[in-house]
Amino acid sequence: MKNILVAIDDHEAITVASPIVARTLELATAFSSKVWLLHIVPPARQPPFNIDKDVLRKEMAGELRHEHKSLQHLAQSLRERHADVTALLVEGAIIRSILDESERLDIDLIVLGCHRHGLLYGALTEFTEEGLLSKCPRPIMFVPITE
Repeated sequence: MKNILVAIDDHEAITVASPIVARTLELATAFSSKVWLLHIVPPARQPPFNIDKDVLRKEMAGELRHEHKSLQHLAQSLRERHADVTALLVEGAIIRSILDESERLDIDLIVLGCHRHGLLYGALTEFTEEGLLSKCPRPIMFVPITE
């Protein structure tokens, strides 16, 4: 297990003490693995007609800079714990981006946080976990996220 991809959804809530990061750090240390932190942002959309495109572009750029800094800070915290970590901020659809990046980076294990919700929630929203399970040929480890 040389390459581990960790999909980070809530970049502000994730710290080194978070279960998904702690579990990944354990695995990376045990197997001397390279860790890829992946945060996916939705693709940019056409702004409504009543919003200035330049204002929206600046707002989006500021948000992306903030997300990038958070992700880089987390990666640096893991490096301080002697892990080989690279942070990636990718624009696109969640499932497709995880599949594409795992293929591109030759990932051996994908680590995802798993929220516990009922079937009604799943019927109303897209389950990233189920989408990946049906499409991904690589091993996936789910780490429960406590809220």
